[in-house]
Amino acid sequence: MKGLIISSGTITDYSILELVVKESDFIICADGGMNHLAKINKKPNLVMGDLDSISESALNYIKDNNITVEKYSSIKDATDTALAMEYLIDKEYKEIILMGVTGTRQDHTMANIFLLNTLHDKGIKGKIIDDNNIIYLIDNYMELQYLEDKYISIVPIVEEGIIISLKGFFYNLDREFIKFGSTHGISNKIIDDIGIIEIHRGKALVFISKD
Repeated sequence: MKGLIISSGTITDYSILELVVKESDFIICADGGMNHLAKINKKPNLVMGDLDSISESALNYIKDNNITVEKYSSIKDATDTALAMEYLIDKEYKEIILMGVTGTRQDHTMANIFLLNTLHDKGIKGKIIDDNNIIYLIDNYMELQYLEDKYISIVPIVEEGIIISLKGFFYNLDREFIKFGSTHGISNKIIDDIGIIEIHRGKALVFISKD
């Protein structure tokens, strides 16, 4: 089962959102994420949050379509996105996609990216999708198909860094050490049909990006 969380960050390419919505089994709008979904005339299964970021038109859309809302106080210890994620975790979803979780608020963007670590530690497949990036968190093995005009960047997220091997890339690596805070893993490209990433030690974020 695949869950989708839509938050109030930046989404401009609604064709991507429509595609992901079609492939999702359960959709939660975290507060202002409802603004995005209403623009493509789609209904979520649930809206969660303090409702402080939802436009008047989106509120009317909720009312007109009898959409279920779980309202929270604005004084709370977790963001609306994190609360939505905990809801799907409790429902035992095995894959969770996050959209609208990146944008101009860099504090929210960074916190949301690190929510992938929470999913990873619970054995749940997670990824973030925005107009220009797909973001994963891995600690073992990943295969990526050749993607024209896409950059692959690998960023260690643990203090001890990572030991990594890459095959099928422009810059291949053989059990290379990349320290935390290094840019050594930025802007690589897949040149074979398949790019193989193997993390021998540590954890890293994998970014598939376009300019």
